[in-house]
Amino acid sequence: MLDLLVEGGAAACSYASVAERSGVDRSTLYRRYPDRWEMMIDAFMERVATDVLPDFTGNFRADLKSILVRLAETLQGPLGPVLMSLAGELRAAHAGDYSRAYFDRRMAQLDAMFDAAIARGELAPDVDREELFTAAAGPVYFRLFIAARGVDDDWIDQLVERICWLYCTGRG
Repeated sequence: MLDLLVEGGAAACSYASVAERSGVDRSTLYRRYPDRWEMMIDAFMERVATDVLPDFTGNFRADLKSILVRLAETLQGPLGPVLMSLAGELRAAHAGDYSRAYFDRRMAQLDAMFDAAIARGELAPDVDREELFTAAAGPVYFRLFIAARGVDDDWIDQLVERICWLYCTGRG
């Protein structure tokens, strides 16, 4: 399914094309998915579920950088524009629950990083994890898709420094 999305966007993900590509009967897809959106979102959710995050290093600054580097690599790769396009189409179709579920699953994967940073005293116990991650990841999306600029290690280092200045206890 993700290959179809990369090749032709949401329009390429008809029941017929997905069935042909995956080698299943269309009726199987119709029974499992009430609409095409559910098929596409399920493909992204499966990717999130199987996405192995890097081992956390024991340092929030390094862990956050690692996450942001991976995010930038994904967004700068062939899947990035598809993900953004799909998010836009979901928003236009008033199907934001799908996007929220995707984000919630990603945040759950980051719990270990946040828990460890809190345990080490790098973050306050009441830190708003969603706010912090949004403040960190948001500029990556904006820089790539709105400002049409690249993201490299130096830029991510500066972003991590600003995030740590704002959120880390003792300023990181």
